[in-house]
Amino acid sequence: MGEKGKAFRWIVVLLMFFNIFVVYLSINCIPPLFREISNDISLTKFDMGLIMGVPFIAAILFSLIGGGISDRIGSKWALGSAIMLVAVFGILRSFSGSTYALSIHMFFIGAGMAILGPNIPKVIGTYFSSKQFATVNALCIIGMPLGGAVGMGISAGILSPALGGWRGVMVGLGLVAMVSGLLWMVFFKDSAIASIEKKEEQSMAENFKKVFRVKDIWWLGLYGFLAMAGTMALIALLANILSERGLTAARAGALVSIMLGVSTVFKIVGGVLSDRVGSRKPFLIIGALVQGICTIAFAAFSGMPLVVVLIICGIGMGVIPPIFFVIPLELKEIGPPLAATATGLIFMLSNAGGFFGPIISGKIMDLTGTHWPGFLFMGALLIIAAFCIFPMRETGRKARVKK
Repeated sequence: MGEKGKAFRWIVVLLMFFNIFVVYLSINCIPPLFREISNDISLTKFDMGLIMGVPFIAAILFSLIGGGISDRIGSKWALGSAIMLVAVFGILRSFSGSTYALSIHMFFIGAGMAILGPNIPKVIGTYFSSKQFATVNALCIIGMPLGGAVGMGISAGILSPALGGWRGVMVGLGLVAMVSGLLWMVFFKDSAIASIEKKEEQSMAENFKKVFRVKDIWWLGLYGFLAMAGTMALIALLANILSERGLTAARAGALVSIMLGVSTVFKIVGGVLSDRVGSRKPFLIIGALVQGICTIAFAAFSGMPLVVVLIICGIGMGVIPPIFFVIPLELKEIGPPLAATATGLIFMLSNAGGFFGPIISGKIMDLTGTHWPGFLFMGALLIIAAFCIFPMRETGRKARVKK
């Protein structure tokens, strides 16, 4: 790759980061606006949960098919179309007159998110060497927590007053997403992918069969299901549980944000370390074990020990994602040509865990009337997830050098 190509690939990373940022900004802008939306649309707590839950349902349904489509038509149009889907339905939210309508629009935004996800490792794998996979992936996916944090932070206090209310916010963010998608389709070239992939005219069904035969993908998917079930349950319930223990809502939210902030930093740290060490499996195993043990500890800790455990948990939580999604790229049966299909399958299973984990954990707490069984369940899911990595092949640089 020439100097021009080396420079351009970092523009691709910037565009990828911006698209991810915009999608998660579009989704997470909603909760702070619920009070204002309630003035136009009657919303119950169930309605609010439904509105924020349907993107996960869409992710379960569309991740696999979205990955398959991406491997067939390329990331230029697949990812670009996904962002345009987010843009169009983001704007249509401004016309919502009922919970049902708003939920439908959020569902299709979730579908766009589901198609976006499998393209991330595919694009990275075609522009960068395996020595940089986890690092570059980390630089892209930090757009998720940053977009979510900005959306939560500015939608009600800044954007709503500036844009004339919540409906104006939907239009404004939709237009930003539209610009982001257009920039991708104008600047991104699938020709770079074509130069390193052996183009085979195979149906999506054949691609699915190839991916489904790879046992490591199923182990990774099971890991994702269990880890996301435990992680999303923790994120969904921890702040409320801390409030029930006597903390103010603001204090509880601030404590949880410490964990999420640390995890954002360690996405980059974990990616860089994994690339430099040349191994993948130890990071996934240790990350899940650390997070699982810390989750169980939340049942008993308070005060400064709680803060320390939150920080350690954030470290374990952060190192997993940048490594987790690059493994399909490094499997000889997958690589860039089938990366989106494989990642789509993993996304589908992971999002299923993210959807069911909070529901089951919350139900356990409701039935037992206490918090610790729920924390034990969440922690156990993460610890079990760690053991799903042991049967897998190591795909890092060290393993390839030995061969």
